[in-house]
Amino acid sequence: MADPEYDRILSQLRLAMVSDCGCEDRLSSAQDAARGAGLSAAEIDAALGERSFDVRTSAVLAVACALKNGDLQAYDMAEKQALACGLTGDELEFFMTFALRFREIPKDSIGA
Repeated sequence: MADPEYDRILSQLRLAMVSDCGCEDRLSSAQDAARGAGLSAAEIDAALGERSFDVRTSAVLAVACALKNGDLQAYDMAEKQALACGLTGDELEFFMTFALRFREIPKDSIGA
């Protein structure tokens, strides 16, 4: 999935996943990668707030953040919203695999 759109989504996903990590090096690296993927300062700030201006990306972030927080109810709702926004099951699995790896969350922690 080497699509430039995916690079932008992955950059925003990375930012949302590290927004609360407290590690300046990790956060700085994620911001640098996001700028390299062409994200604006406003898009970077939104992703750090676990949001996006793009509907599909917002849906991905909602699923990933529910996963990060271990909130099964929010995860189920966000997953349904993501599929309704036009994401395929394969795309969602790709992004969630990335999120799981990035945060080192056990795959069975939320039934993913």
